[in-house]
Amino acid sequence: MCLGSFAIVLDFAVLSIGVGDIIRDLRVPLATVQLALVTYSVLAAALAMAGGKLSSLLSPLRIQLLGLNLYAVGMLITAAAINGPVLVAGQMVAGVGAALLVPNGLAILGAAYSGRRRSAAVALQSGTIGFGATLGLLLGGLLISALGWRAPFVLLGLLAVAALLCGSLIRLPLPQESDSIDAASVLLPCLGVVLIIGAVNQMGVWGFIAARHDAPFTFLGLSPAPPMLVAGVLVLQLFVGRQQAIRQGVLQPNRPGTGAVRVRLRAPLLEPSVLASGERKALLVCLVAVNLLFGGISFLLLLYAQTVLGYAVVDAAVLLLPLALATFIAAAAAGAVPRIVPPRALLACVYLLGSGGTVLLAYAVAADWGGPALAAGQVATGAAIGLGLSLGGAFLTVTAEPELAGEIGSVRGLASFLGTALGTALGGTVLLAGLDNIGNLVARQGFTLPPDVALDPAAATSVVPNYALHAFFSGSAWNLTPAQVSSAVEISMQARLDALQAGLVVLALASLAGVATARLLPRRAAVPGAVR
Repeated sequence: MCLGSFAIVLDFAVLSIGVGDIIRDLRVPLATVQLALVTYSVLAAALAMAGGKLSSLLSPLRIQLLGLNLYAVGMLITAAAINGPVLVAGQMVAGVGAALLVPNGLAILGAAYSGRRRSAAVALQSGTIGFGATLGLLLGGLLISALGWRAPFVLLGLLAVAALLCGSLIRLPLPQESDSIDAASVLLPCLGVVLIIGAVNQMGVWGFIAARHDAPFTFLGLSPAPPMLVAGVLVLQLFVGRQQAIRQGVLQPNRPGTGAVRVRLRAPLLEPSVLASGERKALLVCLVAVNLLFGGISFLLLLYAQTVLGYAVVDAAVLLLPLALATFIAAAAAGAVPRIVPPRALLACVYLLGSGGTVLLAYAVAADWGGPALAAGQVATGAAIGLGLSLGGAFLTVTAEPELAGEIGSVRGLASFLGTALGTALGGTVLLAGLDNIGNLVARQGFTLPPDVALDPAAATSVVPNYALHAFFSGSAWNLTPAQVSSAVEISMQARLDALQAGLVVLALASLAGVATARLLPRRAAVPGAVR
């Protein structure tokens, strides 16, 4: 279980830290790498609930082994990628494998352990996830620096194979259900998640409100992205309503006085009781928020450091170590916190500390990139992320009813991957939208950009770093005076910085949106899973 969890976390970290080398080697635009990152998280989120139900029908161990096979194949396809489509395809296969791996962990640990041993096993697995997030950046950076960007994905494939060999030796008496799966219940969450993430990811290309020329269609001049977002939310609500309707049909009243009889019908993909608790809803929203911060900040800072500032891979990894270490330490030490701080106050603190730390990061990148303020912002945000992961993950895991372990694991995976995908898509969309405006800003200075030159990394295969901008604008194709060159360099550098700051502020505001759910937690009683 720990090997599988470790591999799942490392994939996102490795792909983020290798973004610069992948762009240069495959000669693909930045948007393609962002698409690969988002695709992995979207498929893992969209299929997580289906993976949880398959766990109940076919046994968690079988689904776990299938997930490990798919994940290993996905990593090897990614490592062998020769172009952008193959890179995205590899991440698609790995995302399906991750969707099967996440929900089965709870069911397998629940069947293998009980009591204190179960709590210890859950804590160890959660610690492995935090350790993977911490080590992934540095390990990935070192491997990429020494052996190239493909090496970490080969290692991840080997880790999945090792976990597969370990899993093949396990023998557990796992119960199986005889119900059939409702096909519509599988398709609805997939469609809803794809619509939501697709809308967020494409807003920068299609337009936030007014449609741009790249939009596939338009209605009265409006972008299709906002309607897609609304449609995605409505589809997810339709999914929840369908689960309630199916559950009401499974138990039907028999003759008066004889109670209820179970009728052979399609089983709901998600038991309505899983979301009946207000505390669970609050903690799931918390998992979305903290994963949104971690995924979005990691992607933005690593991207900016490598492509704009020209950082080497290892230097970019070291830059984010305060964030990763603070996340790991906070998650490891969070077990005793609810004994001192009431859960409601603790959850509110997670939101305020996380959004405040992200805003501090936005200030720090402008004031003193790489200075104490940047480290302080990372530590504050990392502490909030670690506390949120521990508070949400531990409670949902340890308090899961044995018969609902797979489904609670699936909604936990859905929340985590959905947050990561939203953070990457939202931060990347805002950043690329700001970078796309550089050409317009430069053109306002009285000269026109050559038609064959682009500063937009969404369209260019190579981003011009800041230190090379002067030589770039001094090229003969521009025919600029020295004063115009200096002006163009200054405008471009400031526009890039503004775009990064805007992305960080949007992430902070998006993560803060769930703070109202803190009132659903108790004021005094400790969260059971967090204090064991």
